Amino acid sequence: MRRFVSVYGWMMIAVLLLVGCDEEQRVVNGNEPADDEAIAVAWSYATARNWEGTAADDGQSAEVRRVVVADGVELFDDTWIGEEVLAVSFEAEPDSVIGVPTVLLAPETNEVIGYMPSE
Repeated sequence: MRRFVSVYGWMMIAVLLLVGCDEEQRVVNGNEPADDEAIAVAWSYATARNWEGTAADDGQSAEVRRVVVADGVELFDDTWIGEEVLAVSFEAEPDSVIGVPTVLLAPETNEVIGYMPSE
């Protein structure tokens, strides 16, 4: 029994080391790889509006998640209210008062449909 626990322990350490060396990925919903095209589109939109000045590391720390659109966001088309979309957010500089607004994208086309102002 003791030998089994020892072998099992070493196997777990080996698995953790192998998984820890895997290339880091941004994720959507915890298990779906993020679309780098969506991040590029959102960053392009943010820079076109001169919002990039408050972003840390030129937008490299983007996070993509799925959200359901609610009232209180700036939408180009109100038919998206209640629908699930991609929300791309960028980490703000530590000294900035406000950050880059979260850019909302249509999940199938990666088209910008609006944004959520930052606070």
